[in-house]
Amino acid sequence: MMVELIKSMFQAITRPIKNLINCYLRYLAGSPSLTDHQHDSKLDHHITLIIEDNNVLYTATQAYLFSKFKIDSVKIHIGEGKVDDLYQGVELKWRIFIDKKNSRNITKECFELRFEEKHRDLVFDSYIPFVESKKRILEMFTYSDCYMTWGAKSLDHHSTFETIVMKEELKRGLINDLDRFMRRKDFYTRVGRQWVRNYLLHGLPGTGKTSLVAAMAKYLNFDVYSLKLTEVVETEYDLRRKILGIMDNSIVLVEDIDCSLEGSTVALSQLLSGLAGFWSNGEARIVIFTTNFKETLDPTLLSRMEMKIEMGHCCFEGFKTLASNYLGLSDETHHLYPDIKRLIGGQAVTPGQVAEALMKSQDVDVALEGLVRTLEMKSLVSNKI
Repeated sequence: MMVELIKSMFQAITRPIKNLINCYLRYLAGSPSLTDHQHDSKLDHHITLIIEDNNVLYTATQAYLFSKFKIDSVKIHIGEGKVDDLYQGVELKWRIFIDKKNSRNITKECFELRFEEKHRDLVFDSYIPFVESKKRILEMFTYSDCYMTWGAKSLDHHSTFETIVMKEELKRGLINDLDRFMRRKDFYTRVGRQWVRNYLLHGLPGTGKTSLVAAMAKYLNFDVYSLKLTEVVETEYDLRRKILGIMDNSIVLVEDIDCSLEGSTVALSQLLSGLAGFWSNGEARIVIFTTNFKETLDPTLLSRMEMKIEMGHCCFEGFKTLASNYLGLSDETHHLYPDIKRLIGGQAVTPGQVAEALMKSQDVDVALEGLVRTLEMKSLVSNKI
């Protein structure tokens, strides 16, 4: 019973905090990821922390150092990636290096943080969480056929796993699946498989497919590359050129896959071959396909999906999430909640339709009254039909 309680408590902790806990536990256990503090007759004891490229802390560190110190990636490869940071009067020495001598013989970039042992509590309790908070601004990339390159803009979508309208059981299952996938780099390397996972999001327009993509990107701290197939692609080489321009640790989004294939010269086999064939650098990729009509998809495509997620209509719990997002309402009961609960349970309304009604006024009563009228109108039309 106690084991299950501890397990459930740990699962409730957010992933960044888990990383810090694991990091500190590895330090206490003397893991090779954290070298033992060294002693020099001319120096105090020092602790050297090695951050490998397999967690969110690595990504946050990369964003923090590259943005603050404008480090040139070329210098890293010639061993010049060294910077000194100052935090609350404490000097911290960073080194960025390419590790070619690890046990798995995999070339990878690592960060080394060195500091005096007497500042250990400050570093683990304050500095590392500070670096963790400096995650870079995510970007959405679209391809320009005119310039033959990917162009970027900020991914400023508001959705996160905390704000998205989604069945709680399905949401927890997806988060667990993402966590498990991100922990299995060594497995994919050992068996010689590409570190890629395919997801299919299906449901009617307005059910939250795009919002879920944004939530997944923020959770993983991955940029999103929107791969559109409706434009004319003359050869399979053109498709591969696009795919090869996609950076490491990212999400590839193929929206409306059923319609995209109809309007493109690229065949399904070419698309799947292209997406499966370019992951050659050992980094993680997520490929997300979306469709409004799952039943129209080719069985070959469906067989490639590791997880199929149906985004459904809005239930009362989903409405309360949206009411919190758009109107700032907590779990406190509003006098219109019983009417909304009765009406929304029998009507096929999407989260997008509910959100649209709630956005019509910042006044809580006015917005909820408008939603009630919308639901009553749908009920009237449904009954007539």
